[in-house]
Amino acid sequence: MRIKLWLLLPILLLAAASMAHAEVDARVVRTLQLSATPLDMAIPGNGRYIYVLTSDAKLKIFRENGNLRDTLVVDSGVDQIKPGPRENQLFLINSASKRIQVLNLDFIQEIPVDGSPTKGSADAVVAVVIFTDFQ
Repeated sequence: MRIKLWLLLPILLLAAASMAHAEVDARVVRTLQLSATPLDMAIPGNGRYIYVLTSDAKLKIFRENGNLRDTLVVDSGVDQIKPGPRENQLFLINSASKRIQVLNLDFIQEIPVDGSPTKGSADAVVAVVIFTDFQ
């Protein structure tokens, strides 16, 4: 009987320790300032962009550091946004008209070439293609 009590004592001590009171440390690390009321927001899986839908029918695109990258005008009835399966795709939901729009975003990056050696026309169109799915 005495052996059973010695085995039970560590179990009771562990149970008492697991009931200890925990604290939560919270602090605001970033604030996104908007000019209109936010209706919805979405963050795609990669987390590089934060999409915020506002009451004035605008889609605000913030970088992960909180800087505003761009603002797009959407249909006035859009009341929800959801991230798509790809990082550059959003679903715009209009509950009143029972309509969902698929929005594909192409992020254009300016590359400064001032002072760089060139060949051909200075205003020639250039497309940079990135292959990320090698098999």
